[in-house]
Amino acid sequence: MAEVNDIPVGQVRAVLAENRSYVVANVGGEFLAVDNRCPHLGGPLARGKLDGAVITCPWHGWEWDLRTGRPVWPAAARDRARPVPVRVEDGGILLGLL
Repeated sequence: MAEVNDIPVGQVRAVLAENRSYVVANVGGEFLAVDNRCPHLGGPLARGKLDGAVITCPWHGWEWDLRTGRPVWPAAARDRARPVPVRVEDGGILLGLL
């Protein structure tokens, strides 16, 4: 997993949990996470650009809101990135996986 100090504000990191890759972002001290696979064509979101709570897929430029998983661009996209609940405990970032 990851520690709070591993992900500075405005940065993202790919983390592996339960044999899946997730992207965790530090958005102004709030940690957000989604699957590290763009719903469009599977691009690695952790390699994308973070702008506030929006991450841009490095492959095709599709943008996803990390809070909701909804597409920002193109807005007509029906796919969603799956948000994962995050909590910070004793300096560690914990994902609430089902």
